[in-house]
Amino acid sequence: MLRLSLFLILSILCLLQLSAQEKVEINEIIVLGNERSKEQVILRELSFKRGDSISLNDFEELKAKSTQTLTNTSLFNFIEISYSPRAEGQIIVVVKVTERWYIWPGFVFSLAETNFNSWWQNKDFDRINYGLFVQDMNFRGRREKVTLEFQNGWKRKIGINYEIPGINKKRTLGVGIKMFYANNREINYGSANNERLFFKNEEFIQEEFSFEGKLELRPRLFNRHRLAFGLNTVIIDDIINTYNTSYLPENRNRSQYFYLNYGFKREKRDNIGYPLKGYVFDASIDQEGLGLIHEDDIMMTKGLVTFNLHNHLGGRWYYAQSLKGKYTFYDSKNVPYYFQRGLGYSSAFIRGYELYVIDGQHYAAYKSNIKYQLIKKQTVDLNFGIANKFDKFHYSVFLNAFGDAGYVVDNINDAVNPLANNLQYTYGLGLDLVTYYDIVVRFEGSINRQGEPGFYIHFKNPI
Repeated sequence: MLRLSLFLILSILCLLQLSAQEKVEINEIIVLGNERSKEQVILRELSFKRGDSISLNDFEELKAKSTQTLTNTSLFNFIEISYSPRAEGQIIVVVKVTERWYIWPGFVFSLAETNFNSWWQNKDFDRINYGLFVQDMNFRGRREKVTLEFQNGWKRKIGINYEIPGINKKRTLGVGIKMFYANNREINYGSANNERLFFKNEEFIQEEFSFEGKLELRPRLFNRHRLAFGLNTVIIDDIINTYNTSYLPENRNRSQYFYLNYGFKREKRDNIGYPLKGYVFDASIDQEGLGLIHEDDIMMTKGLVTFNLHNHLGGRWYYAQSLKGKYTFYDSKNVPYYFQRGLGYSSAFIRGYELYVIDGQHYAAYKSNIKYQLIKKQTVDLNFGIANKFDKFHYSVFLNAFGDAGYVVDNINDAVNPLANNLQYTYGLGLDLVTYYDIVVRFEGSINRQGEPGFYIHFKNPI
């Protein structure tokens, strides 16, 4: 009797294994919940298509990849992919999405600082940008992005940006165009003691105009090539040169140049808003000045590389690390200040140095953290009754410990900026709140190499 029972169990397991490996044909793909998004936009992100013959084991892997690419479009709050049998050897795949709210008319409110914490140190309300904008993240339901911006305050700006990710039938070729005009009454003309220096005037002292067109090739789901060509113009008041003779090339008050940029990106993260697994590799080379405008042209080449890796260690534990580097090639000893950015700007920073900038021509930065998921992803039905774009709310909380290090090479102003040409490092603890619409709020306490403790708040993913 025991032998018979063992035989039956083994037989069932073999049949299940055979069923999982047996090929089935995807007879139909049904998309649900796409009130605005075109069906072809969603189908483009799938790792399978109608007519494919796959095993059910392979389908689970393809389903995970498809969920990942759909998530990273930032078009949907929730994604569910399932299948059901239709006829012998055939299945129907159902892709159900919950769309986000795409059109955001509203107010511009941003800080003219490197981050929230550097602004909070002085609470200077003159360094606030405000205005109006209209943004459509899914224009015409084709994942096209349109932004119109009218900004006042510390920096007056008017701009437009239009991106079309797919202009051919296979949606592998995209185009984009953007332009803006801006002027300032106050500018950052240099740095000393690793803090930015400003000059303010009642009249406008800097004007900028920029125009750019780009092509983007996406032959595979996870790979992107981009090529951009543009023209930049910068005009400053003569008084700026009395504060910094190297603000623009050769002590000029005007710089106009064409530029060419090529970039490659391989995106394999599970969620670009707050990744827990996967990696991203992003490399670009930027040629500023093409020799087309002889009198005012600059000739400078910059290379930038970023690699982020995210691992699930098991259970609720995760680990992430990031390596970012920049190198500048310039045919003169002095790189103009307007064109050089070291650590402390945008995403190029190390935690614990939020109140500083480390200007320089080249840099390398390493960031790492280990995190524990204190609260697993929870979904709450809010039932606002206004729009289903907000009815489902999800959140999770992570506790993390981190350690960062960075090195900036400055061959120009290192005498007045002591953090350059020295290894800087920091460590600390943080608490991250993650919710829908890629909203991240981070509370972090850190101690840097100088022994300075700090508590900081951030609103985006650190790695």
